Amino acid sequence: MSDSSVFSRMPETGGVRERLLAATRAAHYRFARGLALAGYERVSSLADVQGSGNAEQEASESEGGEVPRDSDMTHAWLFTGPAGSGRSVTAKAFAAALLCTNHDNPGCGGCEGCRTALAGTHGDIKIIRTEGTIIPVKTVRDEIRPWAYKLPTTADCRVLIIEDADRLNDQASNAMLKLVEEPPLRTVIIMCAPTANPEDFSVTLRSRCRHVYVPTPHTEDVVQLLLAERPDLTQEQAQWAATVSNGHIGRARGFVSDEGSRAWRSKALDFAEAVFDPAKSYLVARELANEVTGEVKRRMESVEQAELEKLEQSLGVGASGKGAQAALRGSKGVIKELEENQKRRRRRAESDLIDLSLTDIMGLYRDALLISSGVAADSGEGIGLINPDRRRTAQELARRLPAESLLESIDAISGVRDMLKSAVRNGVLLDELMAKLQIAGQVGRR
Repeated sequence: MSDSSVFSRMPETGGVRERLLAATRAAHYRFARGLALAGYERVSSLADVQGSGNAEQEASESEGGEVPRDSDMTHAWLFTGPAGSGRSVTAKAFAAALLCTNHDNPGCGGCEGCRTALAGTHGDIKIIRTEGTIIPVKTVRDEIRPWAYKLPTTADCRVLIIEDADRLNDQASNAMLKLVEEPPLRTVIIMCAPTANPEDFSVTLRSRCRHVYVPTPHTEDVVQLLLAERPDLTQEQAQWAATVSNGHIGRARGFVSDEGSRAWRSKALDFAEAVFDPAKSYLVARELANEVTGEVKRRMESVEQAELEKLEQSLGVGASGKGAQAALRGSKGVIKELEENQKRRRRRAESDLIDLSLTDIMGLYRDALLISSGVAADSGEGIGLINPDRRRTAQELARRLPAESLLESIDAISGVRDMLKSAVRNGVLLDELMAKLQIAGQVGRR
């Protein structure tokens, strides 16, 4: 397999690459088989030919190998895995392989189909993303279904990718279930959900999909992905980002491209250093809570402004002439709805940002536990630190706290992460974390 192949973007762990490679070969065999039978179009329906003949076996024999039964092609897929494991990267690479125009080497990475699919500009690929807390049924009915039931324009099939599909509410899940049970003629549906437990996803909808678990990639896999995407990076830059992100592909990308992301990580780790300074510990906690709002605003302000301007333009806000004032009065409700959606999205983004900060802090305590246990890598042996640039801080934590207290601190952080699911204010939540870490560290008792 060449480095340019789209499959090089998929993790090798967990058999993900092998399963999707086999599925792609089976799909392209069907495309070619449909052309031979019909004479004028590739295939009437991917779902219609499920199990017809020995397509997968023949495809396997043509490649000189055996395709496992789990690798059979199907029209509906569910990709799950921990946050940052690369579900979306894998889904997009799989889509590119299906849309590849090189039937002798599907997923070649060099054809127009692969290049445009990876770039997100292919006309037969659609990616549904949401910054809100849910994906409503309106999105399924008005956006997903009409697109899915159209025939492909240039490729053999269409590919629909739904990111954060766990945010489908009950009504939306039911609408998706109908779409999956009555599949479009030539559309492959890939739903991605950030969970290590597939049972967190709609049971009925899950049962209608082929499940692929995408595990957290190895650090070296993330390094290679970053270098492939950013040839301007040095090996050291990619290695640092992959290490401190702990295999989280999205964060690793942010660390190499955004100074603000790197600065925010430093602020989160400074929180851990403030635990043993009672004079300023709660001030640091409150400052971090306040800065969460500012950081989210920095990241989303331009997007929100563009959304508002686009909506106002479509509603004719600012226009003059007969009927303009009446149109303006009628548009106020629509603009208010957008503002409410943006407010909910910011709240979700704040929770996500705090969660990432808590993950960073937990990683620092994990490093301290490794040092305390004597298994941290020093010269190529042992277990590597997540935060090698904060080794001194981890060493100080290990010196101050016994292993039991470090474990108690990690449990405390996990408990506060669970609190993010409730409507607790940022300041209260981080104050709670500071208090629990100080109790675990027996601050003020010595």
